[in-house]
Amino acid sequence: MSAARPSSEGKVVLELGRALLISLEEASPAALDELEHYCDAFADWEKSWKRSLDGRGQLPLKEIELGRRIVAQHGKVIELAEEMRTHVDRSLKTLRARGKGLRAYTDHLPKRISTIKTRKG
Repeated sequence: MSAARPSSEGKVVLELGRALLISLEEASPAALDELEHYCDAFADWEKSWKRSLDGRGQLPLKEIELGRRIVAQHGKVIELAEEMRTHVDRSLKTLRARGKGLRAYTDHLPKRISTIKTRKG
């Protein structure tokens, strides 16, 4: 495996990470799709990074610095994703409580339904 492949994949991961961080900070609706795409790219980069480590005793400083930048950025992505997850959990809890109240309101049906007409007189 050549040394250029982990570097090029690393650059792609950095670009995707930058775009994702912006989307997460802005709470963009596309953030979940970008997060999934970023995670796939990060996993591919991590595999190629580990393969390049297996074949050599040491990596060039340029690749080591790229790896450090990716790890730092990945930490920020994880932090923002966790914040988004806790926000979603709180929102779901609120929605469940509202749904329970609405169901309680709409479930008050009559106990019985009479089909006999009332008599006059």
